[in-house]
Amino acid sequence: MPYDLVDLGDNDFDAAVIGPLDGRVQEIRTRQYPWNTVVYLCRDFGSSLCAGCSGILIDPTRVLTAAHCLWSLPRRSSPRKLFVIPGRRDRRDMPYGSVPARAWWVPHGFIENSRPPSWGARQNWDWGVIEMARPAQGIDRFVPLRPLDNAEFRQLAEQSRITVAGYPSDRPTGTMWRHRERIVGFTPQRLFHTVDTCPGHSGSAILADFAGKPGIVGVHTAGLLDAEGQTYGCKRGTVLAPPGSRNSGVRLRPAMIQALHNPGALRPGPGRMVHLP
Repeated sequence: MPYDLVDLGDNDFDAAVIGPLDGRVQEIRTRQYPWNTVVYLCRDFGSSLCAGCSGILIDPTRVLTAAHCLWSLPRRSSPRKLFVIPGRRDRRDMPYGSVPARAWWVPHGFIENSRPPSWGARQNWDWGVIEMARPAQGIDRFVPLRPLDNAEFRQLAEQSRITVAGYPSDRPTGTMWRHRERIVGFTPQRLFHTVDTCPGHSGSAILADFAGKPGIVGVHTAGLLDAEGQTYGCKRGTVLAPPGSRNSGVRLRPAMIQALHNPGALRPGPGRMVHLP
């Protein structure tokens, strides 16, 4: 992979570390399932720098991630090049190599939603899918997609915890960090949680435990900014988020799964998938 630097210019949507403590731990078992399916996304917007994001392999050639990892709202453009690096352990250790992406899609509702467009209106559509040019060699087991109904979500929130694992920008380049906490609320399209995250965690799968096996229930997408417009606890000189703060993500739904497996199918309205770049 010809990229080595990290440009963090447009990742402020994933913006909170939940205080009063930062509970994230580094995951070094990146050759083991399910951590080997967690991917670092290297996005080149034309500067030859690598802007990081996270995602997860859902089959041999497809990656689930956040839409704002694939369509930059500040730039109003998509990456010119995109590389998928499964199970990256650190700056140099990439056990499955770097695989170029062939194409990627986001919902139309993310690119253009409401008049005038607003970030709040786009959040329900902040997810996307990447098609890789070839499978990642050596990975043959993938975390299943698990859309839950309201009763199942309520049970998950009351009895279990969720995990977010990805590549935050405030830690050494290419290192994977995870944290396990609770779902604290949900709507038909979104879920809210207290997992600690920083910019770069955007696009990470929200993982839940099902009889000892992981399943994907959503995609982490957003956090909070402090009164100064800074990420809580993610930059030097910033404070941790106050108790009661929440991060959020997109809740996995059956229609979303259909689009992930067949993004080229015709769909009406904001659920229509837009082929990028």
